[in-house]
Amino acid sequence: MAAYSRKSAIKRSAVLVFATAVSILGILFAVTPLGYAQPAGEERLRLLTAVGNAEVRVRPDLAEVRLGVETEARTAVEARQQNAIRAAKVVDVLKALGVPERALETSLFQLEPVRRFEDRDQSGQPPIVGYRVSNVVSVRTEQLDLVPGIVDESVRAGANRVDSVSFTLRSETVPRQTALRQAVANARENAEAMAKELGVELAGVHNVQQGGVGVGPRPLYFGGLGAEGFAPTPVFPGEVTVSASATLTYLIR
Repeated sequence: MAAYSRKSAIKRSAVLVFATAVSILGILFAVTPLGYAQPAGEERLRLLTAVGNAEVRVRPDLAEVRLGVETEARTAVEARQQNAIRAAKVVDVLKALGVPERALETSLFQLEPVRRFEDRDQSGQPPIVGYRVSNVVSVRTEQLDLVPGIVDESVRAGANRVDSVSFTLRSETVPRQTALRQAVANARENAEAMAKELGVELAGVHNVQQGGVGVGPRPLYFGGLGAEGFAPTPVFPGEVTVSASATLTYLIR
């Protein structure tokens, strides 16, 4: 009986030790999740980041002119009819200049009431005194020397608003890629300059990130009526600016 009691006590002690060990391990795993600790001897990456920018200037090969007719009359029907007649004359002139119909696009057609006080002493909401119709078309052409004629002849035919004239590119692919390559080269040069100043060595590219790429159209500057009549509209297409940026991150040692 004494021997049996000793064996039972030994078994109970072993079970208690095992349970205690399991509890300790459970606490350790709860405090330190798997994968949290870094392997011994592993170092954090040493990085250097540089940003590069570039601009490429090229001659534009596409122009877009936004112009139209704005009319006002006492009734909406009268305003629309007057506008339609003048707008048709403008379209006819554009076609006569050699602009194909596929290059014309209606960008705005709007009918709105005109509110106005007839007496300055009046207050509250002004009454409707008429209606205004706006009809604006976009004209695209690859013949840049045709732009002055488009503006001048359209105004002669009845157009009374020129919203914008801009010069851009038919395809941005080549100048955009050129600007991007130059931006990467500029970022590399900046990284090399910083590494030299810091006394470190570039060990390789860790990450590359493309920044924004933009194309800046050129506006048109033009004159109006001259002293001796209708002066022709001078056009200065200038150059289109294509910009790009890039960010390079290097491993250093």
